[in-house]
Amino acid sequence: MSKALPEITHLQFLVLEALAESDQLGRDVRALLAAHGVRNSAPAFYQMMGRLEDAELVDGSYDQRVVGGQHVKERRYHLTKAGARAVAETRSFYLDRLTATRLVRKGSHA
Repeated sequence: MSKALPEITHLQFLVLEALAESDQLGRDVRALLAAHGVRNSAPAFYQMMGRLEDAELVDGSYDQRVVGGQHVKERRYHLTKAGARAVAETRSFYLDRLTATRLVRKGSHA
């Protein structure tokens, strides 16, 4: 059972877990956060993503496409091996806590 607290925040976990499923555009990740009630400004979101890139948990690249005759660059994010490890460790930490809590509750009703 892992006893050390996860090194990532709950918002970072949410983002990394989404990226574990597939690479995503920044605007899609922001929409996911909004669906969970997170109201970050674009600068705050991209600062968080920059910190995840600096920590080598995600890789970011630009996709360029043409929309209405205009070239548009969008940031796309990909989970790294270190990011996948952080997701697994964080998930394990919380599952261990949940299991321990259930065992304690079950034992107190015996």
